[in-house]
Amino acid sequence: MRDARDLEARIAQLFADRLQIEVPAPDVDLFAAGIVDSLMFVQLLASLEEHFSIRVSFEELEIDDFRTLGQIASFVAAKQTAPVRSRRVSTTGSHPAP
Repeated sequence: MRDARDLEARIAQLFADRLQIEVPAPDVDLFAAGIVDSLMFVQLLASLEEHFSIRVSFEELEIDDFRTLGQIASFVAAKQTAPVRSRRVSTTGSHPAP
């Protein structure tokens, strides 16, 4: 459980340093409290990706994963432990014939 609390603290620090937002408590619903809006959410995603070296695809976005620091920490932890999928690159039809 210590790792989860450490990750929450790191994410709270990211909010303070990168987004200039002080999160009042780890269990506060960031959207309901008006702390995070749609623009701030995009900035949060970009900051999480950069700071934690993760990638978040549109298909895996679930707003409930980002409501509280605890939920964000769980999401980040899962992304960090998930196996990295190699991206398939199509070589057929990728360049038009001269």
